Amino acid sequence: MLSVVLEGLVRPDGLFVGQLSLRLNEPAALLARALVETLRGEPPLGFPPEIQRSRIPARVFYSDNGSCANEIAAKMAVQYFRNTGRPERTGLVAFEGGYHGDTMLNVSLGGIGVFGEPYRALALKLTIVSDIGGLREHLWHHGDTVAAVFLESALGGAGGIHPHRPGFMKEVADLTARAGALLVVDEVLAGFGRTGTFLGCYHDGVCPDFITLSKGLTAGYLPLAVTLAREEVYQSFAGDYYSGRILYHGHTYTGNPLACAVALENLKMFREENIMAQVASKIPAFEKGIRAFEGVKSVREVRSIGLIGGIELEQRRSRGDLARAACLAARQHGVLTRPLGNTIVVMPPLCISLEHLAQLFDGIRAGILQTAVG
Repeated sequence: MLSVVLEGLVRPDGLFVGQLSLRLNEPAALLARALVETLRGEPPLGFPPEIQRSRIPARVFYSDNGSCANEIAAKMAVQYFRNTGRPERTGLVAFEGGYHGDTMLNVSLGGIGVFGEPYRALALKLTIVSDIGGLREHLWHHGDTVAAVFLESALGGAGGIHPHRPGFMKEVADLTARAGALLVVDEVLAGFGRTGTFLGCYHDGVCPDFITLSKGLTAGYLPLAVTLAREEVYQSFAGDYYSGRILYHGHTYTGNPLACAVALENLKMFREENIMAQVASKIPAFEKGIRAFEGVKSVREVRSIGLIGGIELEQRRSRGDLARAACLAARQHGVLTRPLGNTIVVMPPLCISLEHLAQLFDGIRAGILQTAVG
C-alpha cells in the first residue's frame, strides 16, 4: 500500500496530484464504480444475497473525512424532502451515546456530552433518543417531520465500544422506513471489515438509504470519505443551476485523485488477498484474548465485536482516570492504545499477526495491573 502512495506522489501520471480536485478525475470515477460493484457483488464484500441489488445505495459523493460524509448525508436528506415537495421534513434523530463527527451538525447529532458541551450555545436543535423505545415513541408522534435517523453501524464506538444487540439495527431500519424517513448508517468506524463483516450493517441484513465511509477506505493512509445515496435520492437533485435543486456542497480536496488511487488499491487487496477470511481467522483469538480480562483486578466489563473491543475499568477519582493511566503504563510494554472515557480501546490493524495480538493483550494487561497496584 505504501508503494502505491509513493508512486502516486513521485510519478503522478496525469492524476492531477497537488492540484485542486473539484473536477472529475479518472481515479475518482474508477473508485466510484469499483465501490458500487463491490457492494452489489457477492459476499463477503457484497451485501447479503437477500438484499435487492437495486436497493443498495450506488450514487457516490466524495469528501475527505467522516464528519463531512455524515454532514453531507444530513444535508442530502433534508434537501431531498424539500426537492420532493415535503419541506416539513427537516428533523434529524440520533442515539444517546452516539458519535458521528466533530463538525457542529455532527456534535449536535452526537449524544456524548464531552464532545459537545463546550459548544452547547452553537448546537443545532436535533433529537437525541436513548434507546429503541425512545425512537419508536418519537417517530410515532413526530415521524412526519423527520428527514433522517442516524445510526452508528454494528456498535457505538466513541461512547465506549458498545456492540449493538442482534436485531437492533433491523428494528431501527424498520421503524425509520415505517415513518417514511431516511436511514443513515455511519460505517466510518465499522466499515471495511472491522467488525467481522465488510460493512457492519451486514450483521443484521440492513440496507440503508445512505452509507458513510471513511477510515478504512484508504486503510488510513490518506484522507478520503464517501457518502453513498440511493438512486431515488440522487434523482431528486436533477436540475440546472437555476432549479434550486442542486446540492451546493464541495470542498477543495473532494475526490482527491491520489487518495482515490490508494482506495482503489485497498479494494483490490480486499478482493485478491481475501482480507475478510484473514479477519475471520483472527477473531477467535481476539475474543479469547479480550475475554481473558474478565476477573482481572480493576476490570469492570469487556465488550467486543470482530476485531474491535473495549476493556472498561472501574471508576476511580474521575471519569476515565484509571483507563488513561493504564494506557500510559501500557506504553512501557510496547503497546500504544487510547481510552474512551474509562474504557481502553483495543483496535488492532486487520493485518496483525497472532503473535503480535498476544503481545498486545499482554501489554494492556501489564498496564492495567501496574496501574491497579499503583
